[in-house]
Amino acid sequence: MNIVLTGFMASGKTAVSKAIAELSSYTAADTDDMITEKMQMSINEIFDNYGEDYFRKTEQEIVLRAAQLENAVIATGGGVVLRSENIANLRKTGVIFNLSPDFSVIEDRLEEARKTRPLLKQDSIENIKKRFNDRKPFYADCDYTINVTKGRTPRSYAEEILSIMEDRQ
Repeated sequence: MNIVLTGFMASGKTAVSKAIAELSSYTAADTDDMITEKMQMSINEIFDNYGEDYFRKTEQEIVLRAAQLENAVIATGGGVVLRSENIANLRKTGVIFNLSPDFSVIEDRLEEARKTRPLLKQDSIENIKKRFNDRKPFYADCDYTINVTKGRTPRSYAEEILSIMEDRQ
């Protein structure tokens, strides 16, 4: 059974997935990395050259491929939850964990996040907060919610998630 990490941009999905892989036999996979590898360009370049609809279609193809992995921890892009097919496919072979921060955590990470995330690049804080709130119902469609707070390490979240997986067996 795979571990699937969802959550808003900059919630820590990639860092936590790497920590899980380091602590376990799970292999780390990142859907954004898989997309950039397939397209041979950055996420920002894909958005700039082809637009969000094209990106979401490509993301859906990659999610289908990621869902076929075995014993993987899959970090998804922040918008993967916007298509119900993505969650349905990931759920077939995985347990879905939502990394759920307060908006203040996202705000603290915003400067760094703006460098690599196209939907944050030029956006005002008000628009980012609106997107964050608009996506909450989509993120709620998960098996477990992990509250992300300031001061915790990716390793501590990884240990929590691995403990939950162990208890499920």
